[in-house]
Amino acid sequence: MMNMVKDRRFILISLLFALVSLSYGFLVIKDFLHPLVGSGDTSQWSYIGYYFAKNLSFNPFPHLNLVSDQVFYPYGTNHVFQSWMIEENMIYSLLFSWFGSGPWLQFITFFSVLLSALGVTALLTVDYGLIRASGSGLIITFFNFYSIHKYPHHLNFCFLHWTILSFVADFLIVKKVFLREFIPLRLILVRIALIFLCLGQDLGYVAGYALMSLTVSLSWIFLLMVYREISERISIIEITYNVWKDYKEEFRQFPRQCLLLIAIIGISGFLYVPIVLQIFQEAQRPEFANIPTHVVTWTNPLRLFIPWLPNLNPEPRYRDTFKDLIEGDALGEGSIGWFLLIIGLGGLWQFRRKIAIYIPLIIILLLCLFYHTDYFPTLKIFPWFSFHRIAGRSSVIYPIIFTLFSLGITFNHLRHPLRKILTILLVCLACAELYTGYSFKQGYKTLPLAQEFYDYMNFVKNQPSQAVLDYPFCVTGGNTVGSREGLCPYYGELNTLHANKIFHEKKVVGQYFGRLHSSQIVPFIETGWDQLFSVTQQGQCFNQQQWTFFEDFYKYNDFAGINLYVDLLPQKCLPEFYQRLGEPAIEANLPNARRAQFIPKPESLRNQVNKNLGKTIKLELPS
Repeated sequence: MMNMVKDRRFILISLLFALVSLSYGFLVIKDFLHPLVGSGDTSQWSYIGYYFAKNLSFNPFPHLNLVSDQVFYPYGTNHVFQSWMIEENMIYSLLFSWFGSGPWLQFITFFSVLLSALGVTALLTVDYGLIRASGSGLIITFFNFYSIHKYPHHLNFCFLHWTILSFVADFLIVKKVFLREFIPLRLILVRIALIFLCLGQDLGYVAGYALMSLTVSLSWIFLLMVYREISERISIIEITYNVWKDYKEEFRQFPRQCLLLIAIIGISGFLYVPIVLQIFQEAQRPEFANIPTHVVTWTNPLRLFIPWLPNLNPEPRYRDTFKDLIEGDALGEGSIGWFLLIIGLGGLWQFRRKIAIYIPLIIILLLCLFYHTDYFPTLKIFPWFSFHRIAGRSSVIYPIIFTLFSLGITFNHLRHPLRKILTILLVCLACAELYTGYSFKQGYKTLPLAQEFYDYMNFVKNQPSQAVLDYPFCVTGGNTVGSREGLCPYYGELNTLHANKIFHEKKVVGQYFGRLHSSQIVPFIETGWDQLFSVTQQGQCFNQQQWTFFEDFYKYNDFAGINLYVDLLPQKCLPEFYQRLGEPAIEANLPNARRAQFIPKPESLRNQVNKNLGKTIKLELPS
């Protein structure tokens, strides 16, 4: 009967979480009808899923085609330096293959949030009871204001479910080891499964935090066991033998649960490990040695004490106050709000006599708080953080750590009136910070795609030839390689222009990568594209040498036509484009790039395609 009551309560909690997640959907995600497009990095996330759909194969293990001329056409490049989220990319690729483009990322985000809340509750219920466990699930998931404000620009920091559960599982295992409690086989299998499942999340940051939690926790457990063996003369071998007998008995009692977890380990390992190894091997190629970051960041630890309250919140305006180097106009970097800070530190203080349980979390917190990309690169001791460029992005795990700190908090030692007053004040503070944190999302608006956009893209898609020439286009990485060489004019309008490939399915010349190596942009520098862009940005028209280069590049490569972004070009130069290349066949307003006109390539030029020659065309400068 008790199990039935617990099951019913968990079902009610699940329904509550579903309702809260729907509220999150309306306040943060907002649009569940259209593909996710927008400014900044927003449009690239759908494109990476599309790339998976077109380049993933099984032989029999998953393999991703990384080297091609699908972008940087006709030169080609290695696609390894994307912001990979293998799980999300695979799910998106399946949905795209079955149903075409759609709001798949929004639904994946919604279910990620719901899974985080339910997963935390399921893991903590046995040790802390359903009420405290479900409260922790709500706080970890919906008080992560930094993650909320990363949507949709940095969507990779919104898929946190497996990393959140990894921290919780590690905390429970450390706690049980310290308190000399039995660690169930199923919890061990869950943690092993999470190792592989985490590899499906953002590889540059989010998966790394989960691996860091595992590494620090195991190291602490190892030191603790060695200390006990020396000081108490406890035989680790004997303990291991007894645990093994207990695990065999537990497996006999719960065979289905254990086999399900083993199956999850096998399936996730099969799907993710080969691709992760492939990406790692590609990134370690000798030609990619010493990839530049060109970003120095540091987040002042004192930002942790900024509340999320009206007119007093962690807006970027505090940059001068704290003298730090935060990411652009990042909102909430380094801050979790007073509610989480109070309950976290309060729980840590009340459990101070058993502080050893929290040592791994404290170490992780300190490593992240004091990380400086140049002077104090604490996180670089972990090899998977070799591309960790932005110090403040660790803010995404602070709510997890402080919520786990808070599990030890209790007000039972206080007198009834004081306990009641303190509870009411904390609830009011939590509500005020929730209101403030989510209110900033009111300004976020989705960009639904108009019918003229689809008509335009379908027109381009149905043209013969395999590629399309965007002018201007953008070649750059998140580490500024390409932009600082002049290869991405009008960054704000063009950086994710390549994502239109989802709709027209042609090869493109430009591409934005999470990071680039200088060697990858050499063909564009050697052929003179930086100089051509400079002329355009200065409001000048092409001279005869520049027109010869542009026309020959267009003529000898297999382009279906030109997407001309007329709002970004000198208006006085447009008549010559039409005179030399032809009249536009269709035009439309495209997201970010504003007005675009498509000029089809004449049949007379299609017959002159010579890709080998097209790759060697260079801008000849007057001597």
